[in-house]
Amino acid sequence: MALSKYLAVMLMEEEDDEAEFVYRTLFTNREEDMMFQRKRVEGAYENLVKGHLFRNEAKFNEYFRLSIKLFWQVLSHIEADVASRPCNRRRQPISVEEKLCLSLR
Repeated sequence: MALSKYLAVMLMEEEDDEAEFVYRTLFTNREEDMMFQRKRVEGAYENLVKGHLFRNEAKFNEYFRLSIKLFWQVLSHIEADVASRPCNRRRQPISVEEKLCLSLR
């Protein structure tokens, strides 16, 4: 009987720890990591896609297997469904263009 009480107490403590972890993870305001702040300037999407592929139709076709014109047509059809609103955690969510590039790749 003592073992079952001990196990019950341990389980309750574990649940309390888990609840505290979830609360801290979801509801505390932590500063955004520098890696995420610099992504808009140094990320692969910025360097590769915007910096090179959008300027070279042949490479864009080779990389994504569709033309730049078709890319923009697909984007116009899915934009409303894929767009994310900014929130407290991420002030600049991933752009619709970047999401489409990730999906195509």
